[in-house]
Amino acid sequence: MARQNKLEADLEKGFAALEDGNIEDAIAASERLQKLDAKSPHVMALMAAVADAQGEAETALAIYRSITEVTPDDPVSRICAARIELRDLGDAEAALETVEAAFEFIDEERDLVEAILVRTEALIATDDLPAARTSLAELASSVIDEPILALDLAELALAAEDTSASLKWIEIAKADEELEADAMHLLGRVHELRDERPEMIAAWKRTRELDSKLPPPEVSISDAEVDRIATAALAMMPAEVSEKLQNVPILIDSEPSAEQLADGIDPRILGLFDGSVAADDLAPVVTKIHLFKHNLERASGDLDELEEQITITVLHETAHYFGLDEEDLEALGLD
Repeated sequence: MARQNKLEADLEKGFAALEDGNIEDAIAASERLQKLDAKSPHVMALMAAVADAQGEAETALAIYRSITEVTPDDPVSRICAARIELRDLGDAEAALETVEAAFEFIDEERDLVEAILVRTEALIATDDLPAARTSLAELASSVIDEPILALDLAELALAAEDTSASLKWIEIAKADEELEADAMHLLGRVHELRDERPEMIAAWKRTRELDSKLPPPEVSISDAEVDRIATAALAMMPAEVSEKLQNVPILIDSEPSAEQLADGIDPRILGLFDGSVAADDLAPVVTKIHLFKHNLERASGDLDELEEQITITVLHETAHYFGLDEEDLEALGLD
């Protein structure tokens, strides 16, 4: 096989392996390609994508920046770099600067959509919601027929508080049977933001119906283990809070009940405190702590993540119930 043909074949194999989640094959293809032509921008792009897939964000970012130096008119490397700056490094300002420089060189619709997605997400991260809505509006004339992309756009539009745009993308997403449950849940959140309670409850009832048909979560633990983790999490709270929760029962259910849904509870909520907030300066009274095991399990990729998710849910629900904010949690080392 000619050198160029081998390079192209390995590039195709490497990116296909990444798409299938087969990191080992992608690494092998990348190593073979580096021996053929390590300075090729296409080979460097695979190297960066492999590093990104392995969680090596700084390495991936450095490679994408090197590609930009070699081919400054390539928008894709800038878009990928901006995505890493935003999602992995949490630097929204840097991501905005990087992705804005890509627009000058974009001539493909797919690249334009991706750049707008990254820019909009970065604008939301900087709390510039008007600019985020303006950014998304650039896609008004675009033909988006991929349900998974439409779902991403609907999520971004909701985060930017553009409910009309979100509804538009939800209609496309929910036509896909595999995405219908996620689309209906998002629809419920749109109606929640619009304070359209009957429509919200209807959408969330449909979400629960669809979720009930899903296979069991891949990660699962016993009720007793959930209780143990939750109790340990409560012990991490300040003494004055922990004391108030010593005798409060922790109820573990699969997901919210039909009655809770009728009360407007999100069917995918992870935890919930029942009780009353006392008047004047008296402390709120908690009567029950609900943890929804299937929801927690579905939100977790492995057992460690599940334990962390239970802990975070308990801490944050407790903190919010007793009036502690994110800064209070951070000060207590509970963020």
